[in-house]
Amino acid sequence: MEQLKLRKIDTEKAWNNVIRRLEDDGLLKDSPDHAVKSAPGRFIRPWMAYAASILVIVAAFSLRYLLSHTEPAMITSESGPGNTTLIQTFSDGSIVYLAPNSTLNYPGEFGEKRLISFSGEAFFDIYNTTTPFIIETQRAVFEVLGTAFNLKCNDDDFELIVEEGVVKVSLRDFPDRQEVAGELEMLTGSGNSMRKSAVTDLTYLSWRLNRMQFRDERLGNIASVVARNYGMQIHFEDEKIRERRLTVTFHQNDINTIADIIAFQFNLEYEMLGDSEIIFRREQ
Repeated sequence: MEQLKLRKIDTEKAWNNVIRRLEDDGLLKDSPDHAVKSAPGRFIRPWMAYAASILVIVAAFSLRYLLSHTEPAMITSESGPGNTTLIQTFSDGSIVYLAPNSTLNYPGEFGEKRLISFSGEAFFDIYNTTTPFIIETQRAVFEVLGTAFNLKCNDDDFELIVEEGVVKVSLRDFPDRQEVAGELEMLTGSGNSMRKSAVTDLTYLSWRLNRMQFRDERLGNIASVVARNYGMQIHFEDEKIRERRLTVTFHQNDINTIADIIAFQFNLEYEMLGDSEIIFRREQ
């Protein structure tokens, strides 16, 4: 464990500051009996010097503890009505496709754990297979590693469809009730019961791609989403361009139209390399 380095404390200066504040507020009466003079017009008893030292040390440790245990600020994202999918990228690179009338609460930066809360419907594409990603809803808690799945939930029930990977589900009111859903499995829950079944058709999950909206999102994150969904590789000749931000909606656009929109927004030009690769460059 990292050791806290303590520098030598000027106890006289610290205590004199305290004395000055007390005098200014009229809370200190002169009582020089059995006191030791420490500065012009100032008297402190020896035990007061030690007390000041201890107080400063305790304050240093307390500040360090509070800073290390402060919870990260939470961000709330809400998607409005209609048929637009709000797409956001978490700090770990995981992606969420938020269906209309859904709410998501998540930290701007994940710490030792990856924990979010959610209601509505969303498709999650979770990266990293070493740290559990936990989603809390009104009815259940979902724990996943690297996986992709669709989750629909409200106050009464939920529906989970796993496209890739494995998801473990625990009921909030019945924590001993747990189920594991694997690839191409559906898990539905209501009350204290859960039911698992096979999935034979995943085409209806394409809702997330029909009208994709990004709000003030990094261009690099947008490119990652587009590349994954269109089976492409997207490169930028100048990596700084990835940090540019864009608010845009792609409505049933093909990959060429999406490339045209990005190029127009940032004064870029692009080249298609075969059927599966695009490179963006600054205009010459």
